Amino acid sequence: MLYMFLLCYDPTMPPNADDPPSLQPQHAAIEREAREKGVYVSGAALWPVNPAKRLRIRGETVLPTDGPFAETKEAVGGYFIIECEDDADARRWASKMANSSRGWIEPRRIALFHPDAERIAGIAARSG
Repeated sequence: MLYMFLLCYDPTMPPNADDPPSLQPQHAAIEREAREKGVYVSGAALWPVNPAKRLRIRGETVLPTDGPFAETKEAVGGYFIIECEDDADARRWASKMANSSRGWIEPRRIALFHPDAERIAGIAARSG
């Protein structure tokens, strides 16, 4: 089963003094471990929400709004896609993901509708 781990945070909260200066080393370690186990599919950091726009399509009209989560003040800072055995395995991976004192991890199972999607994802994970 494929899971997307959304690395979320509240950009309105100031960083905590105990937060690591950069989460990149911790996230690189997760990627390395997942690659070594042959379960890594994808992952990336996202740019901050300041320049982002949310687009609502209503007929022929495109309605832009500042930021992808303008109403909630929450942001997705990055993601991992990892092949997991089950929900418990997904929770184990999520527990390893550092995301500062102002963030959280949201593991979500990916809905695969193409009949070959899991096989294709497995090939992608192993070819890295």
